[in-house]
Amino acid sequence: MSEANALFTLDGCDLIIQCSKEDKMRDICQKYAAKVNVNINSLLFLYGGNKINFELRFKEQANSIDNTNNKMSILVYKNENDEFVCPKCGKKLKLDTIKIDEIISSNNNIKNLIDGIKFNIDNVIRISVVNLVNTQLKNINTLLNTVIEDIKKNNEKLGKLLDEYKNVNNNDYQNKNVIKGILDI
Repeated sequence: MSEANALFTLDGCDLIIQCSKEDKMRDICQKYAAKVNVNINSLLFLYGGNKINFELRFKEQANSIDNTNNKMSILVYKNENDEFVCPKCGKKLKLDTIKIDEIISSNNNIKNLIDGIKFNIDNVIRISVVNLVNTQLKNINTLLNTVIEDIKKNNEKLGKLLDEYKNVNNNDYQNKNVIKGILDI
């Protein structure tokens, strides 16, 4: 059994994993993931510009030059475009953009209903001559205005979150801001 080395590069940091040319790429990549304490499923492994086939052995995946040198260089990228990880518990969170759109639409429907209620209250205030009723209705109107403002703010937050999610790349800074946005909601 001949010894080999797989050089993994993630964010400019290199790490060599010793292996056998008979080892499957899944096992080699799993050793790397364990060494850097990251779930293998959250990583993308590229060799020669192509995604690594986990079912191949080192000697089958490596090109002829790397097979002769017993060394292959593997680029590693974080693969979290469609998932976010909770910074507290490490649980993967999936962001459902359809659900966010549904929430925004529902909030807009609620806002429209409240606007209709406000219109009816304003009509009652105009035609009523009883001051006590008018005062109470004005207070209800004020409360409804507050609810409408809260709905608008929530819609803005959801819209920004959705925009950030759609524009996310593998930049950790952006991912943290999106996660922060999720936690703020």
